[in-house]
Amino acid sequence: MELLDLDEDSLMEIFSYFSFDELLMLSAVCGRFLQLCQRHLRKIRHFELDYRAIAGCENYEQRLQNIFRSLGPSMVAFRLSAGYIMDEKLKQTIVDNLARYCTSLRHLTINYTVLTELHLRPLAVLLRTLVTLDLGRCDLTDASLAEFLQSQPTLQLRTLAIAGNPNLSGAFFANWTNCPMLEQLDLSYCFSLNVDMMEEFLKHAKRLAAVDATGSLWLQRNKDIFHKEGRSITMGTELPELTYFKSG
Repeated sequence: MELLDLDEDSLMEIFSYFSFDELLMLSAVCGRFLQLCQRHLRKIRHFELDYRAIAGCENYEQRLQNIFRSLGPSMVAFRLSAGYIMDEKLKQTIVDNLARYCTSLRHLTINYTVLTELHLRPLAVLLRTLVTLDLGRCDLTDASLAEFLQSQPTLQLRTLAIAGNPNLSGAFFANWTNCPMLEQLDLSYCFSLNVDMMEEFLKHAKRLAAVDATGSLWLQRNKDIFHKEGRSITMGTELPELTYFKSG
């Protein structure tokens, strides 16, 4: 009797004892193994990519494809904190796999990673399903962020966190009007942010209830902007905290 002669329940029980890395390796053996491995791997809904581990992998392109192909279709949340000095080819490979496989992603967090329009354009396809987007400390510019946010409807987005992007002046708000569900906006430590540029945006973000503009030099000059037309927007946000499985 061979292993694949066993019934489905027995095979699933056997495969439940394999580690994450072992399941990835076994998924390349044959089609049946791939199916069994994916059934276990897709139980991982919140995944954090370990940048140091993947950067030290000799064949990281194949490794990343295996990870995202196996986890991506059922992945709900993804997090990456890589560091400002990062191999550009590796960064682009991560972005491209995210866009290709994570078609139902609800929460996306990328921090301490320089993101230009070359990285944001592929990621724009994810905006249709995102509920939470955190691009804190990614050296964003108004031009690249405006193009990104306006490229796809953000009809489900409830929380946007772009803290620690000192080059943002707020110009990206000018034509961003497709955010009907937005409730929280974290702009903390965007030192160049001019809150006056949010005036037109606030007319469209009718559900916005909380803003963190800590560190904005312009906030002191126009605190009343968040209380116009009878609105009362709280100063401070509470970002959702999720638990992640981390590997690379």
